[in-house]
Amino acid sequence: MDKMKKYVRELTELQGNSGYEDEVIKYLYEKLKNKADHIKADSIGNLTVKFDSSRENSKKVMLFGHMDEVGLVVRKIENSGFLRVEKLGSVNLNTLPGSVVEIAGSKGTVTGVVGVKSHHYLKPDEKGIIGSYEKLYVDIGAVSKENVYELGIEPGNPVTVKSNFNELANNLVSNKAMDDRAPLAALLCLAEEIQKEKLDYELYIVFSVQEEFNIRGIMPAVKEINPDIAIGVDVTPSCDTPDLAGYSDVVIGKGPGITYMNHHGRGTLAGYLPNRKFSAYLEKICRENNIPFQREVALGVLTETAYILFENAKTVTGSISIPTRYTHAPVEVISMEDLENMYKLLYTFLKNYSPEMEFGKDQLCK
Repeated sequence: MDKMKKYVRELTELQGNSGYEDEVIKYLYEKLKNKADHIKADSIGNLTVKFDSSRENSKKVMLFGHMDEVGLVVRKIENSGFLRVEKLGSVNLNTLPGSVVEIAGSKGTVTGVVGVKSHHYLKPDEKGIIGSYEKLYVDIGAVSKENVYELGIEPGNPVTVKSNFNELANNLVSNKAMDDRAPLAALLCLAEEIQKEKLDYELYIVFSVQEEFNIRGIMPAVKEINPDIAIGVDVTPSCDTPDLAGYSDVVIGKGPGITYMNHHGRGTLAGYLPNRKFSAYLEKICRENNIPFQREVALGVLTETAYILFENAKTVTGSISIPTRYTHAPVEVISMEDLENMYKLLYTFLKNYSPEMEFGKDQLCK
């Protein structure tokens, strides 16, 4: 879909660090304000698009993905005019030195570069060594602290890696913030198409905030909507690059991943296990409609879906991911074919879902 690729490009070009998703909220609101029965944002920024049911007291289906991206925030301004920064989300430190960034200030966007010690003066034991976040600094060309303030930059301003959208061979595309703007492009296309359908359930599409910072931005929306079914869309590492080959079977270009487990790390309590009956139903849809898919088991990955059951134990959850190379780097790579197949899976599910379907384990005791 050319339209979907256009949306991917436009969405990834926006600035939208955790807590600073305003540009993305405005973009999606303008696209959808005349397409849904209801649209609103809550006080923290979650944007909810609702399509009414043709039946009274019907079940509620929620699809969701997050608007924010990993980035930095200004921590301190040196007397020399350089900016000290702190990570906002788990941005990949290895990719930052030498990159071009944009700082959202009170007088507009200011361009800067992340400083790196001149190669000619590197000591032998410094070569090939990545520094720490504490040592990161940004050069905006300012000559003093006062000059920085004159440019509208203060501590607390968000810092985003500059967008650089590229089309690669074999229908692959690259830019910052594919996590999670690429899946949002699929949800946007889905919202535009599903408005033509008569639904016998209420459909909520939620574009959430602050996933990269605390992974819980979706919680107020879940509490308010009280969904019967919730499907999260996100990305997952593609294990086909030389440094990850063989770690997992999930690779780019072979369809979206249906999540069977993700976990933030060994020894932590943060992880997600889906409703297996519901995941099996998603697989059934794929097989019957020739939609390629993969089974995802990912250690080191955690998405918002993990926290929904803390808010509402009745909700049946599922998770669908787009295989992505170089996650949390400025050059994340996805396959447009994978994204289109995610769209097909979600659209087919919405077309075929019936409120009479039951997936919860409470059915075992009836």
